[in-house]
Amino acid sequence: MKREAYLDLSVDYFKGQISFKELCVLLEAETISNVESIKLPEKERVMLISNHPGSEKELDIPTENIAGYKGGNTFNFPTFWFPAIRQAILRKVLKRRFFTIAYDIGWSEAMQEMNHLLIKKEEGGRTQEIISKMERDSSSIVIFPEGGVRNLEIFKTGFFHIACSLNIKHLVVGVFRPVNITLRKENSFQILEIIDMSNLIKSVSTFVYNQQKKIKEALS
Repeated sequence: MKREAYLDLSVDYFKGQISFKELCVLLEAETISNVESIKLPEKERVMLISNHPGSEKELDIPTENIAGYKGGNTFNFPTFWFPAIRQAILRKVLKRRFFTIAYDIGWSEAMQEMNHLLIKKEEGGRTQEIISKMERDSSSIVIFPEGGVRNLEIFKTGFFHIACSLNIKHLVVGVFRPVNITLRKENSFQILEIIDMSNLIKSVSTFVYNQQKKIKEALS
């Protein structure tokens, strides 16, 4: 797919001439993506964690083209990476309604239409913010543990607390290749494993119980 065609489609979406679903269908048809076929647990929400893919520079949209649309350029960025291709790939993977956890960096209307759960950038309370928002929805969740920004520690272990609080039974671990999504080469997503969360919860519970026991014995 040529950059000019990608830009035209993206701007059409921002101007309301096509829906996000229509945009995804067009991008899926025009870009090359390979998604490994694997059967996910049915009729339950899952949590998917993977590396945080960036993008080639050709995917950046000049913000002057979309500044006044879909929530606007609230942070005055000169360009905006519109993660529609990534979301289209995740649609192929999950085949169900899902939310991608993301910071609010502007164009909030567009980001929410793309099934992003927007959280605040301020330090502290982000895990609980996600839990509170997702308690009202049964959709699956996509989290990029390293977050793609500096000093982001919340998802290093936060994803585990989120999964436990939301009674998520399976953790899906995957990887995007290449690291930067591109228009001209194949983008792929591979599921590495599906983890039964009950086994992790059991091991953590056993660890906590053993430590409590050791403390009581030491104090007796």
